[in-house]
Amino acid sequence: MSFFFGRRHSISSAAPAQADSLPRNERGRRASVPNLVDHDPGPHTRGMIHDIFRKHRGDSGTGSSETAHNTKTVRTGYSHHRHDSGVHGLPGERRPDQVTKSHRLHPNPCPSPQNQLTKKDVETIFSGAPYFLLEKGKHGLWYPQIIFPFDDHDPTIQNLWDRRPLPHASYTLCTLHAHLPVPDDWVVEGEIPVHLGGWKRTGAPKRATFDVGVHEVPNMLSVNGKDPGTIGFRHFLELPVADSVLYVGPEKPRACAELLHLSSLPATEAYEFMGHYNDAYAQCSDGPVAWKRIGVRDVDLRALIERLQTLKVLRYEILHGDAPKTILDMECTRDMYSGLFNRFLYPPVRFLLPDAGDPHSLKAQIRALTVVLATPGVWLDFSLIDWRLHIGQLLFEDPPHGDGDFLDSSKSDKPWFHASLERKWFLVQMLLAAELLLRLDAMVRVGMLQNSREINISVHDVFDFDRLRNGKLNWDLVVVRRFLDSFNFTYDSVEPGVPSPTASPSNTLTDKHHHHRSFLGTFTHRSSTSINHSESAWRWLFVFAETLGWPRLTELKSALRSTLEGEGCDQRIADAYTIPLSNTSPEGYPELKKEMYSRCASRRLLLLHPPGSTHPLHIGGWITRSWLAGLVIPGESISHLLMATMLENDEDAMATLGPVANLYGGFAYNGKTWWSKKCVVGRVLAGQEGTKVCLAWLASSIMPKDSQTGQPLDNTWFEVDVKEPPRKSGRPRIKHGNKLSFDSTPLGLGELTSGTFLLPVDGPCDSWSKAKIDFQDLTFSVDPKQARPAGNRLAVAQEAWANFTLSTTPVSFPLTYNVRFISSHECRPPGGSVTYHNRTNAHESGPSSSSSSHASHRHHRLPGHPLHRSYAFKWVSLETLTENSSSSDNTGNGLAKEEILILDARGSHDKETFARAWCASVGHHAIIGKAGRTCLACCIREARALQVKVVIRIGDGLLTPASSIQVLYGGE
Repeated sequence: MSFFFGRRHSISSAAPAQADSLPRNERGRRASVPNLVDHDPGPHTRGMIHDIFRKHRGDSGTGSSETAHNTKTVRTGYSHHRHDSGVHGLPGERRPDQVTKSHRLHPNPCPSPQNQLTKKDVETIFSGAPYFLLEKGKHGLWYPQIIFPFDDHDPTIQNLWDRRPLPHASYTLCTLHAHLPVPDDWVVEGEIPVHLGGWKRTGAPKRATFDVGVHEVPNMLSVNGKDPGTIGFRHFLELPVADSVLYVGPEKPRACAELLHLSSLPATEAYEFMGHYNDAYAQCSDGPVAWKRIGVRDVDLRALIERLQTLKVLRYEILHGDAPKTILDMECTRDMYSGLFNRFLYPPVRFLLPDAGDPHSLKAQIRALTVVLATPGVWLDFSLIDWRLHIGQLLFEDPPHGDGDFLDSSKSDKPWFHASLERKWFLVQMLLAAELLLRLDAMVRVGMLQNSREINISVHDVFDFDRLRNGKLNWDLVVVRRFLDSFNFTYDSVEPGVPSPTASPSNTLTDKHHHHRSFLGTFTHRSSTSINHSESAWRWLFVFAETLGWPRLTELKSALRSTLEGEGCDQRIADAYTIPLSNTSPEGYPELKKEMYSRCASRRLLLLHPPGSTHPLHIGGWITRSWLAGLVIPGESISHLLMATMLENDEDAMATLGPVANLYGGFAYNGKTWWSKKCVVGRVLAGQEGTKVCLAWLASSIMPKDSQTGQPLDNTWFEVDVKEPPRKSGRPRIKHGNKLSFDSTPLGLGELTSGTFLLPVDGPCDSWSKAKIDFQDLTFSVDPKQARPAGNRLAVAQEAWANFTLSTTPVSFPLTYNVRFISSHECRPPGGSVTYHNRTNAHESGPSSSSSSHASHRHHRLPGHPLHRSYAFKWVSLETLTENSSSSDNTGNGLAKEEILILDARGSHDKETFARAWCASVGHHAIIGKAGRTCLACCIREARALQVKVVIRIGDGLLTPASSIQVLYGGE
């Protein structure tokens, strides 16, 4: 029965780890900070702590001179034992020949029983260490999770993140995942929102009883990692199974044994049906005869609109009313059956309801609606990310459309094939989805939660519904919710040939297209609250523009406010949703209709509306209206809508950049650049200081140059050709199940003895890279032989190069591969105290001089978590990366199969950009691990969990890791 409720996973779920190496009966509430007073350590504990924190010189490559200069006193909850033996082995004195030394597995034969770690030892030393795992879901799905199994009672640890919270409350439209609310004044206070005590409930609706049980893939909550140009752990793991990968194009119509019985049709109809069944949307364009074959009537428009409004009002009462309510409180099952099958559908034939019993029952109605909506190749498929974006184009733009996969009414003279046919078909689809949604909600609440005798639900019913529905049907239920939330519906009859009082002469319709006018007249956008909603939508847009540093923000605000304010603004806004727009494909561009289902990693073209084609309300085109209405379908479309809306409403930007946008590329305008995070160039440049990020767009001050002429490429769109990085054979990492947690467990693979753990630390910033690295410029190789047609402002870069100077030597990396950068998850090293004693003179060793010649620095936490010696890693100097820039595999570069490369790019944004550019040139994804946020050991384990080869250490040096829980609780 749990299927009807769906999955309700929190992004910060803290469920205990099932793959924890501790016995299940020993897992309990654990202390995250050791008690330094009450615990009485014994000699075993002192030896264990000493062995864990002692560096093994055979692996570290640390010379004896290092011991004379750096000593530490380590204090933990289990030992106050003092030892002066250079326990951490900081890499400040490493020689050049030690750069390639690796840390690999060195088993400790015959460990002493006294060195075995106990359960209490493990809980203490791994407190605050993230545990990476995959949770098994339905239908073979796996859900990435990060938990802290040893700190389940400590909210300051359980709420550590690897992502930035969404920058504004409205941006939660992009996700279906459970998430914490975003305060409205988040933007005002920057990175720190109001204290939890200041939060209050703002009339949010109740959650529907029936949960669809689907989410956008990849997870949009982690689209922005902690660092610019990065993504989170969950987002990265889900990329190989993203919706854009799973659903690649419209599903072709195919035979459905349960739906179509050709033997029952007359011979002429059967032959005609088979002759057109492979055509896309054949059932929509072939008229009432074809509609009848799938059980859909030729619906009266007035009845359709009035029923939509009735269901919208009912759903609002269900979500916002004081008392629990379902559709059964308004209509009995027989009335629901009569209304559905007498006005919208034909009664289902008996073979559709073999086990339903009473044909008027709620179960029979649900099954009939499910079968009709799941018919392949008939309806708009919102499981495709393309239709989630173009839904507004169907509603607000007049055909023929310059781009998108739409029907062309000019190619048919059939009486039912009018310009608004596809819109009406979409309305029918939304009506049937709404009918199904409210019936499912009633089924769960009354039949399951209230255990009503009138509605008997069996396990067979649940599995039968699960078998019938598909990804397309699931997304119908998601889309109809947003659709009902965005609009009210009214019907205004329009006589043929009579112009609308609000229509301009150019929009006056002839008798042939009167259906189109009457359809558009049915929409009024929140007639009672349209102004307030519009103002909120523009404020959300201004947040996006201001965060990205839009140069004409003042002009943008002034133009929009002048349009939305003043006398007659209510009517203008209403007209914007009842009068269709028109647009034409510009000259000089390829066939844009073929771009809709493109899965090119560097190209996704979208036709914007020039200012002159946006009558009657000059606020952009269908994209702007979609954002203004709040018609944002979960997934990546929110970023596209925001950027396109901003461009459409800036006349100077539209005149400069042209009407065609590349949403997977970037553009240069007024001496600055803006990049989609889908483009690897933007992700590499994000390492530079001053990069601004909002959702899936970045702003940079770096202008690309033409590699031939050296001239800046300003005021143009970019498309940068890239290759996908080589991937391991076999299933994607997210399909590996428990193996992911086994490969990255803090306890490692092997015995739990103190001698099998070491404590890796970063050391000073110049430990590994003493050479000066400076970023010079970004160059694009544009083929001069492929001259752009007049009016085409899209520059296609066949190669992109990031250029640096290494000391005085020029170094260039081609940005060849579409690599990703993952923000390391925060950790909190275990409690205790560390005292650093730095000698000012190596020759001073007497007790009398120690007090005056040592500078002491105390920290309340250890510098990191221990790392099991089964995790192999290697420090690599940035200077040596130029020697390994020609191959994307591991052969010939001295790497072990599972060895992780550590690149120290701390202390310099240019070093970080250098490391990112090298990764893009060789095809390695990378963890961006910031010192002070994530210890080195946890970065290495996360890289193993994701099967990522590189960890790039950034930050300002040795910092004491601090919790980011100040975001929620105001600090520790």
